[in-house]
Amino acid sequence: MAPIDVLPKRGWVGGGSPRAALLLIFLTSCGLPVAAAAAQPVVSGCRIGPGASCPSADLNGADLSGANLEDANLRRADLREADLSRASLEGATLAGARLRGARLNAAQLAGASLYGAELAGADLSEADLSGADLGRAELSEADLTGAALAGANLFRADLRRADVSAADLSGANLSGARLFGADFSGAVWVDGRRCAPDSLGACRDPS
Repeated sequence: MAPIDVLPKRGWVGGGSPRAALLLIFLTSCGLPVAAAAAQPVVSGCRIGPGASCPSADLNGADLSGANLEDANLRRADLREADLSRASLEGATLAGARLRGARLNAAQLAGASLYGAELAGADLSEADLSGADLGRAELSEADLTGAALAGANLFRADLRRADVSAADLSGANLSGARLFGADFSGAVWVDGRRCAPDSLGACRDPS
């Protein structure tokens, strides 16, 4: 797990020093309360919080479970083996990010951009990916059991051998997606049909 460093309070806030005064002016001009600034952790140089701007950040193996990263810019970030379980990533940009083996179970990713992201072997079980852009994403052998994918864009995504059982794919775009060996057992298909238990590589109607 990557170390988490919190900004030190001593010598930064209070005491009436010129340095403290300048910091207070800077924080208030950015619209960021002092307490919030001190509370936001910094992981590998990336300040973790809503709207964080950390493109290409090295967060390999970082523990970001439960973190609030709504609308964050994590484009092309290295998040391999990172723990993002239960994290809030609504509207976040993760296009081209490296998430192989990452834990995103129960994460909130509604409306997030994961275009071209590498998610092979990632755990996305019970994640909310409704309306997310997963075009050309690498999702082979990923765990998407019970995931909400309603209205998601999976254009030319690689879902080979992924577990998509019991997931909601209603209204999703699967045009050109690679589905060989993917398990859609019990999933809600793009047209609202419930897939049969033996649905491998495609949605099969119950007999």
